[in-house]
Amino acid sequence: MKRLLFILAMTGLMTACNNDAKKEEPKTGDTAAVTDKPAPPPEPVAPAIKDSVMQFKDGKVMIMLGGTWSALTATVTTTNGRKVSPDGEVSKGKVKRKMEEGMMIDKDGQMMDKDGKVMDTTGWE
Repeated sequence: MKRLLFILAMTGLMTACNNDAKKEEPKTGDTAAVTDKPAPPPEPVAPAIKDSVMQFKDGKVMIMLGGTWSALTATVTTTNGRKVSPDGEVSKGKVKRKMEEGMMIDKDGQMMDKDGKVMDTTGWE
């Protein structure tokens, strides 16, 4: 009798410890299913251009208004006193400078080159 109880106890123990019993398989269409392929890296997103940024493009100054580019039709004065004309001439006092293709200037008068790097404006003040 002891031998029978021992065999039953061992069988029950082995059955209880069996981890391979019932594995869940991912369902088709299950978004949480794990795959062997790593997720592709997210695509780089270009930084959004702020409103009132002006860019010299194709021989004229374009201004960003409401998320769309429009041609500048009149001279605009920035908060630091620079004046930007529709033909790309930027002036402050007696100093004048012609914008080059791709150059930008924001509403505060900060000038940037075609790569978006802030330009040195020494001599404008």
